[in-house]
Amino acid sequence: MIVERLRLANVRNIESATIELGQGVNLLVGANGAGKTAVLEAVHLLLRRRSFRTPRAREVIRRGAPHMGVSMEGTDPARGELRVSTVHDASGKVELRRNGERVRQASAVAALLPVQLMLPDLPDLVFGGPAGRRQWLDWGAFHVKQSYADVQRDYGRALRQRNAALRAMAGQGAGNAALGAWTDQVAELGEALSEGRRQYLAEVTTPVAECLERLAPELKVSFALQQGWNGESLASDLAAGLARDVKSGLTRVGPHRADVQVHFEGQAASTVLSRGQGKVLASALRIGQALDLGRRDVSERAAGDGVAQPTPVGRQTLFLVDDMGAELDEVHGERFFDLLSDIGCQILATTVRPDSWFPGVSRGAAVMFHVEQGRISKAE
Repeated sequence: MIVERLRLANVRNIESATIELGQGVNLLVGANGAGKTAVLEAVHLLLRRRSFRTPRAREVIRRGAPHMGVSMEGTDPARGELRVSTVHDASGKVELRRNGERVRQASAVAALLPVQLMLPDLPDLVFGGPAGRRQWLDWGAFHVKQSYADVQRDYGRALRQRNAALRAMAGQGAGNAALGAWTDQVAELGEALSEGRRQYLAEVTTPVAECLERLAPELKVSFALQQGWNGESLASDLAAGLARDVKSGLTRVGPHRADVQVHFEGQAASTVLSRGQGKVLASALRIGQALDLGRRDVSERAAGDGVAQPTPVGRQTLFLVDDMGAELDEVHGERFFDLLSDIGCQILATTVRPDSWFPGVSRGAAVMFHVEQGRISKAE
């Protein structure tokens, strides 16, 4: 999907704004606190149903306003013209619509447009804990295979029920009839979830390596999935750890404990790379996913929501890049945007200093918008 127009109402300090986007790089330029990041936050809230700045969406509503609204209009190669919108009110009520029709599952909107978020903390994908790398893996698998989201959702439900049964068993001091049934489901769904991750990681490794070759050819890394248990099967590990799980009230093995291990020169990348190198590597991880999606046939995805797609067409990713250029020098920065442009990604980025950091701006390679105290205007 190419986003052609954004409309925002009562988002942070933005009372009202309409933004006509270009197909390539779109730069929001302004001082800190002007409202640049609020635009990215609004797009993320629409497509992912959550803010990346706060867990409470009501905090995004402009002070004194009863609600906020975000809408996006564009064209999708498989579905034609699309318009998606959301309204959040201060009570927490959310209304999500697609082409005017009410949508109840957020995943139905998320599937329309893959959106990659790149914040100044991007290196945490390399240096942080396993949760971020699991999310990276799950994001890609979700956009590649429609059924993955169902398996992930069902596994999460079974895991919560098993943990509840474990706590009930500990409190009763006796067996719990439901525990065995939920354990079987966790084992079955956990194996399926892990297999989906394993397949996706094997497929995305090559495009990630291609992107890393463009960004920093000296970085040669390898990947391995640590699935979250060590035995021959998840069922056997769950059985072996039952007493420990009852004592803690938590399931200690399974794909919710998985990690993507990244190695450089035989060592964990997180222990040997600089923060700048970590940002380049993390960039390659995210751009590699976009490259992979751009090469895939979207017909399976489109057919999943009732739209026929006769011709194989790759999927375009929207990149939300906050504080453009943080921790990247000019050489790596220009390689970064050249790569995104070459694979056909649409970019919405914020910066306080465009000309001094991204030479492509001076060549007219970006659409620029000035942001000042919540007001947004297109630069001439």
